Amino acid sequence: MSRIGAAALSLVMLLGLCACGGTTDEGTANAGGEGEKTKLYVVNWKDYGSDDQELIAAFEEEYNCEIVNSYMESEEQLLTSLKTASEGEIDVCLPNCTILPAAIEAGLLMEIDPTQMENFSSLYERFQTQKECFGEDGKMYAVPFVWGSTAIAYNTELMDAAPSSMADLFDEQYAGKVTIRDDYNDAIMAAAIVLGQDPTAPNDLDAIRDLLIQQKSLNRTYWQTGDEFSKLFAGGQIEFGMMWSGQAASMKQEGEPIGFVVPEDGAIGWVDNWAIASGSQNKELALAFINYMISKDVQYAWAAKGGPAPANQEAAESIDPEYAASCGMDEASLNRLYFMAYQDDETKAEWAELWTEVKAS
Repeated sequence: MSRIGAAALSLVMLLGLCACGGTTDEGTANAGGEGEKTKLYVVNWKDYGSDDQELIAAFEEEYNCEIVNSYMESEEQLLTSLKTASEGEIDVCLPNCTILPAAIEAGLLMEIDPTQMENFSSLYERFQTQKECFGEDGKMYAVPFVWGSTAIAYNTELMDAAPSSMADLFDEQYAGKVTIRDDYNDAIMAAAIVLGQDPTAPNDLDAIRDLLIQQKSLNRTYWQTGDEFSKLFAGGQIEFGMMWSGQAASMKQEGEPIGFVVPEDGAIGWVDNWAIASGSQNKELALAFINYMISKDVQYAWAAKGGPAPANQEAAESIDPEYAASCGMDEASLNRLYFMAYQDDETKAEWAELWTEVKAS
């Protein structure tokens, strides 16, 4: 962490928006304006960047605006909110790739011109062309913000070596010492990795069901929230388990004896993306906000505080390599991930039913 920390946050405040501009095809979004503040309505996860006052203070000052956050509890809830929101009720939101195609097809998001955001060119090339961000018309409707993995976190005081494979989650020698998440996507994708199936389109759900039923007897418990995992970990009730890279980084920052690994056989990846709701009345300001949130300074500063991995390549390359690797936010980890993909309603129902059968077995 020698190259990450308070200095990064100071850098954001000192530089303001000089590194991220904020102009669009309509000009500058109320920059330096006076009078009543414009409210920009953002739907996001709680404690996920847009409600971090240290990160957004410079933006609010520069654009004489106020970021008003509301929080989602699931991706499906966000999709419903976009469908039912009144005009102007949502400006910016953070869908991941599992719901983006549905949101785009339903006309719930505005087209985004990436050439109007000077920081877009600093994103990793793979994120500049993230397929879920584009509609069938070839136009872009969302911009990658951060990425991460659901892989394996372990207690460095209880384990001599890091788990080396997703298969360790299913190994009888760890009975009662392991935990996986209570989520059908994560469970099915993890089992598919172990079985050598395509995690985004498994072809043998019966084999996956059987493997997950076998794993149930080894599992200490199925956790649902990050807080549940933290308590299991802090209490020494588990030695390792499935966990998000971002939370593992935060726990590491808090001094927990936690290691994180994206095993060689792969893990689950996800990408969160900024989008502008079709009912927004502040498109210009929304574009400036997205441009700011994908800037090198903001992404570097948030990673310093234990946030997810930056989509901005310049920010990622500024992070201490040893720290990045320890949190699974290095490029080698990125290249070992199977990224979650959109599933149609029939597939989601089938996966959910399988998971219900596993837990009831």
